[in-house]
Amino acid sequence: MDEAAVARLVADVVDEVTAEVANAARRRAPVDRGQLRASIRSETWQRGSQVVGEVWSSLEYAAYVHQGTGIYGPTGRPIRPRRALVLSWDQPGVGRLFAREVRGQRPQPFLAEALAEVSPWPIDRTIRY
Repeated sequence: MDEAAVARLVADVVDEVTAEVANAARRRAPVDRGQLRASIRSETWQRGSQVVGEVWSSLEYAAYVHQGTGIYGPTGRPIRPRRALVLSWDQPGVGRLFAREVRGQRPQPFLAEALAEVSPWPIDRTIRY
């Protein structure tokens, strides 16, 4: 068996799956202005005998969308102001809103769901990807 041919075959499969996961993540990402979808990238490289595929977004808020915030996120606590008495933001179609605390945003795990949808290999949902 030609080891180089096997390595190329594995690299091709990982590259194809990585590209498919990126496309599925773009389809699953929530859309406001489309920046999150447009920011999703993928890359495949070889590290020693391992072939690694990675899908990511470089936008800072992508992690907040994916993992949730406030009571729904990693901290499990409401969002409260740090240096003011109230939070303030513009709500489209409503105007300026004020609150002492907000519950946060539920997670929308578009990357994990895309991986589970596309991957031909079993996915361990307990691991944080």
